[in-house]
Amino acid sequence: MKTLTSFLKNLYDTTFIHMYYFQNHQLLKSYPNIDGNFPFIEIQYQKLLNQNTDISYLFTSHQHYWGLIFKKETQEAILIGPAFLEQPSPNEIKEILYEYQMPTQDLYTLQEFFQFIPKFSFHQFCSLLALVYRELLGQDLIFDAFLKEDKEERRQIANEHSLQITKAKEEERLHNTYQYEQQYLHYIETGNIEGLKHFFSNPLFVQTGRVADNTLRQAKNLAVISTTLATRAAIKGGLSIENAYQLSDIYIQQSEKLQDIGTIDQLQYSMLLDFTNRVAQARYPKDISNDSYQAIQFIQKHTNRPLSVGDIAEHLGCSRSHLSRNFKKEVGTTLNEFIMQAKLEEAKQLLAYTDHPISEISNYLCFSSQSYFQNKFKQFFGVTPLYYRKHN
Repeated sequence: MKTLTSFLKNLYDTTFIHMYYFQNHQLLKSYPNIDGNFPFIEIQYQKLLNQNTDISYLFTSHQHYWGLIFKKETQEAILIGPAFLEQPSPNEIKEILYEYQMPTQDLYTLQEFFQFIPKFSFHQFCSLLALVYRELLGQDLIFDAFLKEDKEERRQIANEHSLQITKAKEEERLHNTYQYEQQYLHYIETGNIEGLKHFFSNPLFVQTGRVADNTLRQAKNLAVISTTLATRAAIKGGLSIENAYQLSDIYIQQSEKLQDIGTIDQLQYSMLLDFTNRVAQARYPKDISNDSYQAIQFIQKHTNRPLSVGDIAEHLGCSRSHLSRNFKKEVGTTLNEFIMQAKLEEAKQLLAYTDHPISEISNYLCFSSQSYFQNKFKQFFGVTPLYYRKHN
């Protein structure tokens, strides 16, 4: 037991996911030490135990996941959780308090319980379960064990698919979105703003599929799909991966807040123009090497750090001279020039869309002084940062 609990403590110290050690259905150890009464721990333990298997997991109504490893021979069990993709909001914590009939005065204790649990993907959580499974049962477990194929569900979907195909053909109501999508995605990928505007200025008849049970949800789901496709096209066109995904998240969250189909459609159009415009500003040659591409991604992701050619070469595991020579040849500018350009492009975004002081922006982007930042900005864009802020 001592070796096992030491392992659990080390695992908690590494991941900050809570671990509970049971023997003969009694909780003997917890990491961290639990200061308070949390009935959901025992409830999740019983639910998982009732699955009657040596490894099990479940999702709660708030999309938190819990897992249990159970060794029947010794009646030892390790409960792991909760884990989640997003930290519970204050309202969700209140809902949990009421759901498990906890006293109102325990709200602060419950908030503390969730405060330091990190975000974890389900894949990471399964890997953690597999690690504990090997420690307790001495056997390896592959990820497929968590994602079992549901043949009955697949058969039902196949039946529904056949019915829908037949009905669509009889009613001559076939999807025609593929070519339409390819056209506007090409404009995004190439940063062709005028082409995209012209494309949408023409009458379009688009036959989309049914992806929701009501018209508002249909519009929102189509907005999510459109944003996802635009994000991929923008990345292919040269927009940095992190910028593209962050922008995607914002547009999807914004569309979820809207309650009017016309406003959602307008937001979609703005989103497509926004991605296309950003690609136009971030274009680079299509045939660049992987090293040059990774260097660009690294620079654009770390504009808030002091960057040197040596830092980038070390990150990529290649020689500084080789990287510098190839980058200049393929991209048409030196690495140092590209670093400066990336920082100044981000400065434009911060000046236009935030109220951060110019001195703060300069510090954030790691310029040696505010005056140096202002001089370089004017050198690149022909105006001072203050002028740019006032006129954008």
